[in-house]
Amino acid sequence: MHLKNISIRWKLFILVSLMMLSITAIYLISLKLAHNDLIESRKTIIKSVVDSAASQLKPILSLDNHTLSDKEKRTQIRQLVQTLRYGENNYLFAYNLAGETIANPTLSQIDGQDTRHLKGQNNNDMLQPMLQGIRKQGEVYWHYYWPKAGETEPSEKLSYAKLIPGTDLIIGSGIHLEEIQQLYVTHSITFTLLATFFGLLTYLIASRIASSITAPTARLVTQIEQLTSGHLTEEITDAERQDEIGSIAKALVHFRQQTIENQDLKQISLQEKHLATYDPVTQLLSRKGIENELSLLLVSLPKGEQSAVLAIKLPLLRDILSRWGSDYCNLILIDISNRIKKTLGVNDLLARYSDDTLMLIRPELSDTREINILINAIQTAIMQPAQIDGQQLSFQSRVGVSIAPDDGTQELQLFGHAEEALSEARRLELDYMFFSQLKTFALDERLVLWKDIQQALEEDQFYLVFQPLHDLHTNKIISAEVLLRWEHPERGFISPATFVVFAEQSGLVTRLDNWVLKAAAKQINEWKEAGIEVPQLAVNLSGLTFMRSDLKQLIQEATAEYDFPLSALELELTEGVLIASIETLQEKIHTIQEMGISISIDDFGTGYSSLSRIRNLQINKIKIDRSFIQDLESNQSDKKIIEAIILMAQGLDVKVVAEGVETPEQLNILRAMNCDIAQGFLLSKPLKKEKLIQLLENQNLIIEVD
Repeated sequence: MHLKNISIRWKLFILVSLMMLSITAIYLISLKLAHNDLIESRKTIIKSVVDSAASQLKPILSLDNHTLSDKEKRTQIRQLVQTLRYGENNYLFAYNLAGETIANPTLSQIDGQDTRHLKGQNNNDMLQPMLQGIRKQGEVYWHYYWPKAGETEPSEKLSYAKLIPGTDLIIGSGIHLEEIQQLYVTHSITFTLLATFFGLLTYLIASRIASSITAPTARLVTQIEQLTSGHLTEEITDAERQDEIGSIAKALVHFRQQTIENQDLKQISLQEKHLATYDPVTQLLSRKGIENELSLLLVSLPKGEQSAVLAIKLPLLRDILSRWGSDYCNLILIDISNRIKKTLGVNDLLARYSDDTLMLIRPELSDTREINILINAIQTAIMQPAQIDGQQLSFQSRVGVSIAPDDGTQELQLFGHAEEALSEARRLELDYMFFSQLKTFALDERLVLWKDIQQALEEDQFYLVFQPLHDLHTNKIISAEVLLRWEHPERGFISPATFVVFAEQSGLVTRLDNWVLKAAAKQINEWKEAGIEVPQLAVNLSGLTFMRSDLKQLIQEATAEYDFPLSALELELTEGVLIASIETLQEKIHTIQEMGISISIDDFGTGYSSLSRIRNLQINKIKIDRSFIQDLESNQSDKKIIEAIILMAQGLDVKVVAEGVETPEQLNILRAMNCDIAQGFLLSKPLKKEKLIQLLENQNLIIEVD
């Protein structure tokens, strides 16, 4: 049996038993040794007595002593032997070499008799061993049985005898071993009683010690089982103890606290994940949710199979939002989404992609005719008149379609292509359009745009505007976002939504990013040389440029000819960047921040951005997407999301920027939430450089709301 299978109580009892057995064995050995020592000490005593008597007898037995006859000498020997008693029962005796008894105080009747053949117990000769030993060595120790004085029963006796030199007289003495045995027994009984007493006491103490270990251990085991079963309210006992059990109990208390905190964080994370994955109004998938679903779908899409992505726009919704507000708009969107659901298959995924756009994924597609049928059913359902809050409304819709893997193998690519097809369908006033049709239908226009962007880069047709970011704690402008604008010499103003998206698709985006970096660096340098103190400038950088291996070199080349600290720059990264591995992002961000440039994540909460990833990255700011701000006054879910983002971000020492602030009420709520920074039309629209300098000189535009 292994020790690990024995309880602590029995281990203690076994240990105590082994200790008691060891002590007993040691005592018995020592008792045996003490018995031998007693015998040796008695031998020494009787030898010294015999030697003393022999020295007294020598003058009497001397050959020079002619005054005494042999008879008188024998008489004096008897008298001396009779008087030399010691102890209670010990005496001397005298014999001659012929075995004749000269004197024996206990048996005076044998005086003068030949006792060589005197028999003792077991019919053994008693004196023959003595006589033989004397003849050989002159002295001898021997054992025999002899009665005590006044007793008839013989008992074992140890005697010593020696021959007095120059004579034939043997003088001796002995002790009865019974006396030593009695002492030995007395010691043994005393030890047994003491051993029994202390053994019982030891076992009692061991039992108490075992109970002091096993009882709290059993309690701790029960409490651990309760905690692991989820009963976190279970009270942890014994934490006040100062021994190892107390240490375990304290660790268990700490574990329970950590578990409770982890559960709270997990609950917040799950709530945040749910709010990020599902639209709180329609309970459809959110933008982030549908992107995640498509990402998973594309990974598992069998070879040769197709999936469809449909972008469904409801143009009238924006007008309704502006006129009747978000609550009424939400009622309409809920009604329309419920009608669309009735036309879908069990595996289809529907999401609210933006204010007036829904996104639909059909995971398994047989052919394009299936999509035509689906679009017809969806648009028919949308067109059905709806009675909303006493008003009858009917809607038109436009649809853009992209097909995986023909139109792309990445989720953002497929969504972007579906939106491109949707934009073209709206421009041409078609009910729907496939992205594949753009390859022939809008080829000329795309070629023209591609040439125009390159020409614009060469001729500096682009220019920068700046939208300030206001610190809500100091009411000061602390930075400005750099926005790219294009005034075409023939076509006039072209929206960034048109040319930036196209640049990303056509491989021109890095050239655009490089132009913006150089323009921002040039502007900072001009202000510095003019003695104008300007805030930090934030430059939007595409994910494609950020992930380039020569990013550091690109930034250095763009800023090399201008003398200003790179800490005046901030890079705003799009959410798509966070798809990359944490290790790659950490390395990129570390490289940028070593140059002195800070990092912010734009449109936080709409795509791949999540605090669970950002906590592993040294981000300086996160910018909450405007979609969470626009209904802040009425949407409690958005409020909870923003509060959670602010609390957790500030816990990570990351500043929070609220984008798209357009009403005093929104600003007031954000201030109450302790948001760090705000940006939006309420505070300032994007400004040209001259207007920005004026605003910096007069910063009384910060709106205070009671």
